[in-house]
Amino acid sequence: MDKIYGFRQKDIEQLIERLENRKGRPLSRVFEEFANETGKSKGTVRNMYYALARKSREDENFTEKYLAGKPITVQKISEFAESEERELVKRVLLGRKEGKSARRIIRELADGDEKKALRFQNKYRNVLKRNQPLLGELSEEIRAESGVSPETIGIRSNTKIVSDVMLRRLQNEINALIERISGKLKRENACLRSRLGELEVENMRLRNILYGEGKAARYFTKNEEEKLMH
Repeated sequence: MDKIYGFRQKDIEQLIERLENRKGRPLSRVFEEFANETGKSKGTVRNMYYALARKSREDENFTEKYLAGKPITVQKISEFAESEERELVKRVLLGRKEGKSARRIIRELADGDEKKALRFQNKYRNVLKRNQPLLGELSEEIRAESGVSPETIGIRSNTKIVSDVMLRRLQNEINALIERISGKLKRENACLRSRLGELEVENMRLRNILYGEGKAARYFTKNEEEKLMH
């Protein structure tokens, strides 16, 4: 398999496919998703991207075949610093407290810059999905400053990480499991009672044979129990 600056061409081709389906998402998100799917590190995927960009500038045939003749212009990936992330999320939450939608707040913060708005939006959604503790911390900070509780501005406090929907789903699954276990135990008990009844009938039949008027009874009356056992 041919390699491109140390990377397998097959991997490069898969990255190209992912970039074609990018749909306006930031490169950092594309790199993260591709890394998760392939088991590579995000840094490795980023290096693959730079190798692809260099290949697209140096190899016209490759560029024509895989990139429709358009070389990749390397874009500087701007990562959020922790302080920037906190500031963004807090400003969105403060706007929510005033009754604004998150989309409107982000549009105002971006000041008409669509790329910046998309970057802010993706970061805010990522925090909502993956960093509930930060939301709880900032909501408590806002409550201390303004007296508004976290729930009032539409987020969960850091003491309530699991949503009500997820909690109800979990409760329903637990109840269903208990019902299945209970039903299984009931069926097993019924089966055991039925088997016990059969054994009692069998025991009575054997007792009648042994101690009734048949040969077995006469056998025992002649004190020959030991002979019967052996």
